[in-house]
Amino acid sequence: MNSTITGLVSDPTGAVVPNANCTLRAEGTEAVMKVTTASDGLYSFGNLQLGVYDLEVAAKGFETFKQNGISLNLNEVATVNVTLRVGSALQTVEVTANASPLNYEDASHKGEITPGVLQELPLAVSGNSRSAVSFVILLSGVNTGAGNNPYETRINGGMKMGDESELDGVSMIEGLETNIGVVSLDNDYPVSPESVSEVSAVTSDYAPRYGFTTSGVIMATTKGGTDQFHGDVRESLRNTVLNARAWGEPYRPKDI
Repeated sequence: MNSTITGLVSDPTGAVVPNANCTLRAEGTEAVMKVTTASDGLYSFGNLQLGVYDLEVAAKGFETFKQNGISLNLNEVATVNVTLRVGSALQTVEVTANASPLNYEDASHKGEITPGVLQELPLAVSGNSRSAVSFVILLSGVNTGAGNNPYETRINGGMKMGDESELDGVSMIEGLETNIGVVSLDNDYPVSPESVSEVSAVTSDYAPRYGFTTSGVIMATTKGGTDQFHGDVRESLRNTVLNARAWGEPYRPKDI
């Protein structure tokens, strides 16, 4: 959530084009949003979900501009600057390149666990529910000490449980024990990788609205509806033949 597509609309001479009609369409849901450029030629589409978008810009006296396949990640600002050519509105200039991956809006640093990683990398059960947030330990600036247990996550040298976690924009602070961060979203309230679109970690210069963190913010967003039906059913089975018996226990443990 809280992703943005922004940019500047100008003509070939560099002069800004105010009152240009900008239309954004989400490829997954067919949802359409419309804005008009301001007097400085700037436009912005805010509060977008991650996904792929198509942009169309039209203004009187100029050819219509179209850019398809703008890929937007979680909590990302994509910049699409548009140059309108003088001509008939019946003419269209279509661009297939993606938006600039550079963040021109602020100095924040973040990393993403993309849907491809969530689907393809293995995730051990280890007695707990599978959680997509476990993959946060793969990002730069994230450390778990001597092991690889997400429960021990520390970001940018911060304290354990010094980070904050959000699921679909809602803070996952636990009221009873006040557990937060990876401990809350990975261990106490795990989210299955099949239900998550993306996991993101903002590790520096995060916005003031993230007020319950000393080191970083872990964000996850669940999959939204599209114009196609999708679902997944799985069963995990671990062979317990070689499991050792714990000290003082009469039986070998089962992890099924």
